[in-house]
Amino acid sequence: MPENRRRFFESDKRSAAMRLGFLFGLVLLVGLLPAIGCSSPSSAPPPETGAQPPLPPDHKEITPPPGAFKNGGKRPLIVGTTTIIADMLRMIAEPDAQVAAIMGPGRDPHIYNPTPDDGILFRRADLVFVNGLHLEGKMIDMIEAVGNKAVKLGEDPAIKTRQMKGVAAPDPHVWWNAAYFARQTEIARDRLMELMPDKKDAIAKRADDYIAKLMKAHEQAKATIATIPEATRYMITSHDAFYYFGDAYGLTVDAVLGISTDAQAKAGEPLRLAKVVAERDIPAIFHETSVSEAQNDLVDSIQRLAKEKYGHDVKIAGPLYSDSIAALGEPGGTYLEAFEDNVRMISRSLGAVPPGAPKEAEATE
Repeated sequence: MPENRRRFFESDKRSAAMRLGFLFGLVLLVGLLPAIGCSSPSSAPPPETGAQPPLPPDHKEITPPPGAFKNGGKRPLIVGTTTIIADMLRMIAEPDAQVAAIMGPGRDPHIYNPTPDDGILFRRADLVFVNGLHLEGKMIDMIEAVGNKAVKLGEDPAIKTRQMKGVAAPDPHVWWNAAYFARQTEIARDRLMELMPDKKDAIAKRADDYIAKLMKAHEQAKATIATIPEATRYMITSHDAFYYFGDAYGLTVDAVLGISTDAQAKAGEPLRLAKVVAERDIPAIFHETSVSEAQNDLVDSIQRLAKEKYGHDVKIAGPLYSDSIAALGEPGGTYLEAFEDNVRMISRSLGAVPPGAPKEAEATE
């Protein structure tokens, strides 16, 4: 037999032996599986072919109302990236849809790294609502991957964004202008009505009611901020999340960090802001909820420098809700509660004088 054919047949015999060994091991393993399954209480049957991946444990299925939908009784799954977006979606989509949030309370969307569970939610979602404007900077690939299921609420011509010099992306924090958030609600309403045409009247009614509350809060914020003495209508925070708030309600806004927390503060910023605080006799500066302790420490350094360099005492106030709200059911657990809490905290801390109050009240607020 030629040498090359001999090697071929010897190789073939070795392969056959290996295949037999593999089959024997497989039969043995199959025989042991029932015993293994009985000894493990956490064992679960494999998913059916073509079945959707399960939701993560903290995103439980919600029982739909009787006769809600024809597709097996399941409601659409609507996903919002931030706590703020998810709260608005609950207000206008529930009970006709199931709403899930990607980020929990206190999470910073600028630096949030998506998890495998987030990928499951994105794939299962009927619609994914995002702020856009590069707020969810580490989720951009995931957002683009879901195509037209993604709804970018901040990227609308009616929302006039701020483009800062030397920064590629615009300022994304448009939601703290309640009128802009009302516009975002309208965008969400329209997409939800397209998804659920048989529920459009209910969705429209809930959205109209919610938008009316937002616009009422918008007008009340204007009136409340106007009671702050003009000289102290200057708000200093950890990062630049409140430009749209200040622009809408009559405050000058400044911060140690820029529009993203994923950046380093310039070395001279605390000293510059300490001088501003002293020159304007500003009574308070603000911590935020969704930034790191180190970033709030930068605000503390302004307080220290104002005292050391200029002999000015300034209080630390807050924390203000910035890129996240509190947990559902807690104070500040809805957008409207967080917005109104911020307005109260800012106005009182900067020396607001309620209409009709005696002049001395200004110093004691």
